Amino acid sequence: MRPILLSGYAAKSCARAVHNAYDPTVPRPDVMVAPQLQALFDTGVDFEAGVFDAWAELRLPGYVDLRDLDGDKRVHIGATVGAMRAGAAVIVGGRLPDDLGGGRTGKPDVLLHDGDRGYHPADLKAHHVLDRRYDNAPATTLKAPAFRDAALLPDGGARHREEDLLQLAHYWRMLEACGHQAAEPRGAICGTDRPGDPMLIWYDLRTPAFRTFSRSGGVATRSALERYDHEHGFRRRVADVARRRRGGPDDPAPLVEPVGQDECATCRWAPVCVDTLPAGDLSAELRGTLGVREHLALRAAGIRTVDDLAAGDPDTLLAGLYGGEVGHLRTRAARLRKAVTAARLARDGLVVRRRDGHDVPHADVEVDIDVEWGADDVVYLWGLLVTENGVSTYTPFVDFSGTDEERLARACLDHLAGVAADAAARGRSLLVFHYASPEPRHARRFPPLPSGPAHPDAWIDLLPLVRAAVESRAGHGLKVIARHGPGHVWRDPDPGGLQSQQWHAAARLGDPVAARRLLDYNEDDVRATRAVRRWLRVRE
Repeated sequence: MRPILLSGYAAKSCARAVHNAYDPTVPRPDVMVAPQLQALFDTGVDFEAGVFDAWAELRLPGYVDLRDLDGDKRVHIGATVGAMRAGAAVIVGGRLPDDLGGGRTGKPDVLLHDGDRGYHPADLKAHHVLDRRYDNAPATTLKAPAFRDAALLPDGGARHREEDLLQLAHYWRMLEACGHQAAEPRGAICGTDRPGDPMLIWYDLRTPAFRTFSRSGGVATRSALERYDHEHGFRRRVADVARRRRGGPDDPAPLVEPVGQDECATCRWAPVCVDTLPAGDLSAELRGTLGVREHLALRAAGIRTVDDLAAGDPDTLLAGLYGGEVGHLRTRAARLRKAVTAARLARDGLVVRRRDGHDVPHADVEVDIDVEWGADDVVYLWGLLVTENGVSTYTPFVDFSGTDEERLARACLDHLAGVAADAAARGRSLLVFHYASPEPRHARRFPPLPSGPAHPDAWIDLLPLVRAAVESRAGHGLKVIARHGPGHVWRDPDPGGLQSQQWHAAARLGDPVAARRLLDYNEDDVRATRAVRRWLRVRE
């Protein structure tokens, strides 16, 4: 029987996906990678390539790049082991020897020599890592990447993303298995926080960082290694049971059932897994509203369908078996109440529903503002929609090259100041609306700022107003609310922030179709915020 070898992704992803991969009775779906997942892959690949290119240009002594060997596993592993034995300072794109005893296989993005005898794992992630809300974090640069060169960042710390640290823990266990681990179990993540100056943020994999369920005590705080060992060990058992199934009456029962979750939207197993759940299954209907443990706890309490939860009382559930199984979740009560609301909407055939008693401020002249930025976090488009007497005019301020953010912002803010001054001269009131925080945050980067109602501090964020006024079972994002509330339609069949970054990359290369899509997308966004305001108002 083939050995169970799980990658670094298994411990942080759905256990049922592991079961499906090892259960020969589960059909192998013939599905393409979902476009949104492929876009995420492409973003990650591009980010990695950029960092590795910058690293290679430094020409550091002991820098070894093994990515070209990825097609031959035996040669790839041999070259990685050879580089470690030689004490290479930085090993990019290596492959560690399979850990047959531990059931592991893996290809860490980077291995960093600790200056003594062993290596620390590092991974590149196309998301932000730094967060000022946390304690100062140790960090190193590409020029001096080893942990011995780490210094605390003076302006904040780093978020402990469990999925990132579980992957580092996986590679650490593999280094231990082949005898090339560093003196201490640490690992580093390089995120997108500083595009022009990539940094490696270091984590101690032994530090208690994750609040988890404990059967004995209810709540326990565990380290990345403890969390990883538990999750990896469980998935090994899942795989072992799964591979012993043959479709007969004596087959062992799977250790995990399908449970609908966010991951299902991009999982290759969805057509033969969660999509086969019974009609009305709560987890399938309300994917992402609750986590896997919460759904399993509801099932244990007899709540399996949308109708079951819609008829339930949150306080009663929290006081019973369900509450005991989710006591480690700080926001368990709020999450359950949100899920009950979503279940009632689903039962009634609705996605969103307005609550009574809420309104939105009015003005004679109303401005909707929206900003777009690229994968490099550089703003390349500001869009204004000015509405007066029922007539709306859209004005974009755009520079797809992204070479002069300040000039672009200045043009937009000066135009807005002019609109405000003209309204005041005519005795007309003016309000500026945006959705969520990016617009005022970016505007404040470019003083001097306009005064009065055109100042970013005076702008009105529609998102908190929407959250107070609208029940939703699909979140309160602009796309959801505008489509299912006022029925706003985007011209592009697949609008979204990630897609817009891809269009932007094409527009920078001179693609006129991509440029037009971006302008249409931005205009449709500001028209969507106007549509939401009109829908929310008691009288319009």
